[in-house]
Amino acid sequence: MKTSPSFAIEHDVATVCPLDCPDSCSLEVTVQDGRVAAIDGSSLNPVTGGYICAKVRRFPERLYGPDRLLYPAVRKGPKGLASFERVSWDEALSLVAERMLEARRQWGGESILPYSYGGSNGLLTQDTSDATLFRRLGASRLARTVCAAATGAANMAMYGTRWIPEADGFTPQRMISRASGKSW
Repeated sequence: MKTSPSFAIEHDVATVCPLDCPDSCSLEVTVQDGRVAAIDGSSLNPVTGGYICAKVRRFPERLYGPDRLLYPAVRKGPKGLASFERVSWDEALSLVAERMLEARRQWGGESILPYSYGGSNGLLTQDTSDATLFRRLGASRLARTVCAAATGAANMAMYGTRWIPEADGFTPQRMISRASGKSW
């Protein structure tokens, strides 16, 4: 007999940020009735010292928001009408596969552009199965800076710099030199 996991009505979970930025922020997640209720920074990681970005702090809003897509849908009618029909996962995946194979047959693999970036990927999910698929299709290659270039430009325009936390004795320059293996 299967049983549902039991959760305390409210409890905190120590975890890490799922995004792929280099900070590896420690998080304190409040769970109420099995749902994420709040996310805050944890001081367990001395590099970030309790800092948490606004994107992650507001994650519960995206996770449970009314506009979150929960099922695949196919556009019906011309673009711009916002008319969609819900389909099964099997139908959606089959349609995507058919259209990608048709594009490759008709215009060549380079007509397929995998427009994506890291976002919430990490070492285990970034450029693994997806990269293999697109290489085998002969898809175009894109510099993986879709988000970073725009975000970096916006930060520089608004703030003139990017905020980088300094850990004990580690200035940003020293962290870069350690990561690159070069001594300055």
